[in-house]
Amino acid sequence: MESFSFYQWLQTQIERKDIIGDFAHTMSHFDEPQATRKKANGHMIWATWLVDKNASPDVIEAFNLAWNEYQHLIRPS
Repeated sequence: MESFSFYQWLQTQIERKDIIGDFAHTMSHFDEPQATRKKANGHMIWATWLVDKNASPDVIEAFNLAWNEYQHLIRPS
């Protein structure tokens, strides 16, 4: 499978009619978050960025659902 970032995956989810689609659509208006720490992983980068933007609990929930789905896609069990 070709490697793609969470942000790239989100771009393919914009048309979904669920919370992940809503999150993807909202995030499409922003550039991909970048690491602010040397040892930051993907989830930490996104979580920190969302907290810095004062994201609501609903947005954090949508992010976590989307992140989990993305992780299952790139690392199937």
